Amino acid sequence: MAEDDNLVQRRKFLKAATAGGVAGMTALAGCSGGNSNDKQNDNKNGNASAGKGLSTYTYVNNAQSYNPPRHDAINLIAKQFSELGLDMNVDVLEWGTLYSRVSEEYNYSFATWHTFFVSEPVTELNTLFNSKNTGPGQGNYSGYKNPDLDKKMKSYLAEPKSDKRVDLAHQIQKTLMDEVPMMPITQMPQAAIYNKNQVGNWQADLANGFNSYWTMINLEMKGGEDTLKGYWPETLSTMNVLGHNDESKHVYQFNMMYDFLVQLNNKAEPDPKVSLATDWNRVDETTMEYTIRTDHSWHDGKDLTAKDVAFTYNYIIENEVPLYSTQIEYLKSAEAVDESTVRIKMSKPLGPFNLAVANLIPIIPEHKWADRKNPSKANVQKPVGSGPMMFDYWEKGSEFGMKKFDKHFAPVSFKKRFWRVIPESSTVWENLKNGDLNYEPFGRIDKSLDQNQNHKNIGTKFQTAPTFWMFTPNERKKGLDDVQLRKALVETIPRTPIVEQILFGFPKPGSNVVSSAFGKLHTDDVTEYKESKKAARSRLKEAGYTWDDNDMLQAPSGN
Repeated sequence: MAEDDNLVQRRKFLKAATAGGVAGMTALAGCSGGNSNDKQNDNKNGNASAGKGLSTYTYVNNAQSYNPPRHDAINLIAKQFSELGLDMNVDVLEWGTLYSRVSEEYNYSFATWHTFFVSEPVTELNTLFNSKNTGPGQGNYSGYKNPDLDKKMKSYLAEPKSDKRVDLAHQIQKTLMDEVPMMPITQMPQAAIYNKNQVGNWQADLANGFNSYWTMINLEMKGGEDTLKGYWPETLSTMNVLGHNDESKHVYQFNMMYDFLVQLNNKAEPDPKVSLATDWNRVDETTMEYTIRTDHSWHDGKDLTAKDVAFTYNYIIENEVPLYSTQIEYLKSAEAVDESTVRIKMSKPLGPFNLAVANLIPIIPEHKWADRKNPSKANVQKPVGSGPMMFDYWEKGSEFGMKKFDKHFAPVSFKKRFWRVIPESSTVWENLKNGDLNYEPFGRIDKSLDQNQNHKNIGTKFQTAPTFWMFTPNERKKGLDDVQLRKALVETIPRTPIVEQILFGFPKPGSNVVSSAFGKLHTDDVTEYKESKKAARSRLKEAGYTWDDNDMLQAPSGN
């Protein structure tokens, strides 16, 4: 039987990418939007005239073994940028190094990774794009500045009425998608991939998809299985809930080991049935009050009280824990009014407090943390929380295990959960099919999923997600602060071919930084961009850019 044309084309592309890197890659069919004579025509029309050359730009890339499709997509995009006239370099880095290079050091030109927005998108956008956050490690790694947008995001975050927040959210999206400090390449789906003979009843929540607290407490084990068996392509780096770098591999563990004031159900609503707080109310515009369960304990048997909750918030504020810098911006103090009541004072009004703060700060035991002077650097070997799962063992570089906390108010149905470190996708799939693993928490959307999803032992479930592969240009680099150049780069990205030929049609081409998964907060009324190098070149010519005799892009005269 003849092979599918898309699969043949995909193999040819991968062979070229592997053999020759960026320089040896051939553009995917149909992604240029122009013709092969565009470059020559530009020069014949006199566009090799005066103007200054641009910088050499570095696109940071993860290793192919970590995420093969994204590695391939970045190489392809870099190739397209080269054909547009940019001097391109691709720097392949270990994931932790790449993440630090971009999010803390700001030492890059272009970056792409899977961005996870949680339950409150504008809180995330305010961290990513607020003009005050451009210092190293403060969150605005794109370097984008827009005082008018800052004001809109501030108004949104202070607004207690949800309908007014919706209107402001739409205005914020329109601005961001018109000035593109970040562009979604693909709108990634939430995916549950599992051995259907061993586990079922997969339910996602908005924040963490099928790796959420809500998912875990609703899972049903089958066939006598009592262990949830997963993997990750690299090891965890810490057991410190206040000292990790917010990577998913850590978040998915700590969200089960610790409780939070509020947890979300699968409708993205704070749900008292599964939360540490059984009730809450807004006392005034800067005060929230929570009623805490009085019959709950820590994993070591000591009682959990309102004093622990107040301690947690005050401790994080006083120590300025970097992981929660966004939340600290809105926090003033916390007080245990009595054994079951906590009042949290804000430093300024925050309308969506439960979604932007109470749902994100883990409650820690005072008797374990009070003597730790530098919490983000603390050496925690055996963490003690109060969540539905408790620490069991950590064989660094090999495997991490948790076990069920039988006394929890929202228990899981399995006795143990482990993650093994398995870099190779093929090994993961063999283990999933034979039952040595029974779920795939990493969520790889790749060739292996395409080939194995119909296997008799495999189950899959997909739904719209708030996440996407982002393209972010660093506006601190020469030329990238020009919105017309950024728009031209966006038009050069072959979003549809990446979806169809690298990701096998599972996601959708990127269109908006606020996904439709956020319901009313999302709007389709934003700037749309063609996928066309011809359109990109036309845009640049209109903006005064030229190309030299080697077809390298030059900035407009006077820049």
